[in-house]
Amino acid sequence: MKKIPLPALFLVIITALVYLPNIGGLTYFKDDWYYIYDGLIGGAKIFHEMFRIDRPARGYFFEWYFLLLGAKPLAWHIGAYLWRALSALGALWVFNILWEKEKRFAFISALLFAIYPGYFWWMSAIEYQPMIASLALQVFSIAFTLKGLQVEGYRLKAAYATGAILTGWAYIALVDYAIGLEVFRFLAVYVMIARNEKNFWRQIRAALYGLNGQLLIPIGFIAWRFFFFNNERQATDVGLQLGALFADPLNTGARWALQTLNSLLNMTALAWVNQFPRFFFELRMRDMAYGFLFATLTLLAVYIAQKTSGGDSPRAAKSSSALREAALLGGLGLILGILPIIMANRYIDNGVFSHYALPASLAAALLVSSLLHSISMPRLQAAVMYAVILFAALAHYGIAMSAMDEERALEKFWQQVGWRAPMIEPKTLLVIRYPSANLGDDGNGAMEAANAFYYREAQDQTPVIYPLAALTLSDSNIQTIISGKLYSESTYRSHTMIYDYDNILVISQPTPTSCVHVIDGSRPLISVHDSGDVILAAPLSNIQNVRVDAEFSTPPKFMFREEPEQGWCYYFEKADLSLQLGDWQTAAALGETAIQKNLSPEDRSEWLPFLYAYAMTGNETRVKQTASKINAERALRLQACAALTKIEDALQPEIRELAAALYCKTK
Repeated sequence: MKKIPLPALFLVIITALVYLPNIGGLTYFKDDWYYIYDGLIGGAKIFHEMFRIDRPARGYFFEWYFLLLGAKPLAWHIGAYLWRALSALGALWVFNILWEKEKRFAFISALLFAIYPGYFWWMSAIEYQPMIASLALQVFSIAFTLKGLQVEGYRLKAAYATGAILTGWAYIALVDYAIGLEVFRFLAVYVMIARNEKNFWRQIRAALYGLNGQLLIPIGFIAWRFFFFNNERQATDVGLQLGALFADPLNTGARWALQTLNSLLNMTALAWVNQFPRFFFELRMRDMAYGFLFATLTLLAVYIAQKTSGGDSPRAAKSSSALREAALLGGLGLILGILPIIMANRYIDNGVFSHYALPASLAAALLVSSLLHSISMPRLQAAVMYAVILFAALAHYGIAMSAMDEERALEKFWQQVGWRAPMIEPKTLLVIRYPSANLGDDGNGAMEAANAFYYREAQDQTPVIYPLAALTLSDSNIQTIISGKLYSESTYRSHTMIYDYDNILVISQPTPTSCVHVIDGSRPLISVHDSGDVILAAPLSNIQNVRVDAEFSTPPKFMFREEPEQGWCYYFEKADLSLQLGDWQTAAALGETAIQKNLSPEDRSEWLPFLYAYAMTGNETRVKQTASKINAERALRLQACAALTKIEDALQPEIRELAAALYCKTK
């Protein structure tokens, strides 16, 4: 049995140390929710509708994946890691073919590609699974091309050429803007051919011949795209995007040049230095310690790999010609690789648009590696290289922890809503104030999470219809929300959402440590931490959209994990539900239980439901005690006064007088 080469084994170990420490805690990140929810209620065939308009190959990819893995997130994350590790091994193969005598250089180049930190979306393992798969197919397609140049015999050459063409069509079908890497393929062939041929034009001719018919990859895809496929999405319509250039060549050309420069900067220097402080310094001290532990293990694995490959320090590549070739291949491959993205009027950054960097990261890593190995002083070279690897490892750890925190916050948000609302009426428009990272105007997962929590019944229609729609409170949404009287339907890919602005339910979590407030517009609970948008929307919230006569929903644990500990927020939510039912006694009893357990809120506004219950049940002692908790904030005292005045006819005379004295006195 043939042994696994040590560099390949170390690549797998290092990628595992970088990408797997938090894999068990990652679930659905942002748009992953709508992929999973649409698949759950529409079945695996729904993905054909999802990608019919622009990338139909992804429909088949997701159908097969969903049938194989279902909705459980861990399987998707494992799949994403396997594609990533496979792409690293393919890159090692490519670089070893190109520079057979420079094993250390090939290993470091493949390593930098494997841990490239500029790609932010790797934790979104469902939405971006086809992109990671495309990357692995892309690398192996190039490897097949180069291997075909080395082997003898027509059959072997034909086999490698066929493999290159099939994997080439597959990777471009999944990610069309990756077509720019066909330039990298040609340049890699040129590098191999040029060593044996001095005349430039003969080099070009020999390189084209060496492609062995593999120009069919870009030509075949472009022919299909332009002449056989009816693209319905403007963002991926090449002709429409090029129209901007013909309409205004000067301004468009200048903008493309600036976007190219910006993208190049983001893919080279900034990818390796910006991500580390952006994500790692946001971690808690304990998480930082774990991050440094795994980063140290990563550096140790790199050191051992270097030592076992023939030395204990990463000295510069012996051949200056190899560095020149790598710089040429990496630099030109990077520039021309991102050109299709620029021509589509997009650009590459290290955040939202970082997925555009993934195909060209092969060239970017090679360029960075050639620059590192051009440092003539071995110790300085080693220090810079290990620093780059350290920053990348810490950045990836921080990225995973940031995603995990956001996922936990979203899960706990809906678990608390589940305590408060047994069921939410269909066709309700949820207006959400969510305290975590930027979710966008449509919530980036909040709407799908709400539907997955309450409505998981299969539908036999395409597109599927979401029972609940949701918007986040933002400057662009608040004007429409407070104006009301607007009804619209919106279809996005494979689902339709119904927005009824005259039938909203406002749900606010003022801070990460606050409870979730399902707001009753007739007696809105407003925290001092709520934004002005919440204050404006709260009176419009229709609490009748919370169905109190339904059974409580029990969502699957693989989507929302275990129910949180029944601390203060549990008693708050249940007491607020009791107030909606008019069950003052139960609400007051819940308050007593919380007090006996020494529970108290981080947000003082959460005493208000208990105050109302104590007042209605005539508990004079608790009404007095609660005043010290509420009156510390004038806005809450005035809010309590207004609510108690509204129900004063139902209060006992002594409670009415006490409430007026404690909460309604002027200062």
